[in-house]
Amino acid sequence: MSDGFFHWYRRTWSAGSAERVVEAFEANGIVLTNPSTGVITAISNGPESWGEQIAVERSELFAALELKFADEVNFQLWLDADTDVFTRIRRLDQADMTVVEFGLDGMTADERETVIRAARQAFARDREDTTGLVIDRRGLSEDVDWDGVMTGQDVRLDIHPDFFGVRPEVVARHPQLADAPGRAEPPLVVFSRDLL
Repeated sequence: MSDGFFHWYRRTWSAGSAERVVEAFEANGIVLTNPSTGVITAISNGPESWGEQIAVERSELFAALELKFADEVNFQLWLDADTDVFTRIRRLDQADMTVVEFGLDGMTADERETVIRAARQAFARDREDTTGLVIDRRGLSEDVDWDGVMTGQDVRLDIHPDFFGVRPEVVARHPQLADAPGRAEPPLVVFSRDLL
């Protein structure tokens, strides 16, 4: 089992962005509708309740995912009737950035790789909008302030995920990354455990 995550930082976000993400997942067999119940579920994030499943229509979810009325929307994608991918779309307060987060908790290695493959395909569709990417299969770097790293703050990186990428201007300002061996994969400079 895994407690990992995949975080994708982007400059822009729209209903079309959300649709492309879901399409990439659906192309990999990961769907919005629970295969057993036929229900699409958002996950409450307060203040009245936290973590409750709320049945929604597809159109309602995509309207919410535009982030016009909330800074965060949580929902589930489904690998099968029992295994979900907790998904969060949130806008960063301190930057003009949106973060697309996929939880890798409670998955087998094969399920986790299926989710990562789908997320990478979604990223490839909107690559130029990307400001950062973090893939941590085991969640070892979950305590790192990745929002801070991606917005150019001097965040100490004592633990590294499997893979992460940031814009070159962030690398230049970050004391640890400026001297670290990275690889240019425009628009990012990427770092992975095999490089560090």
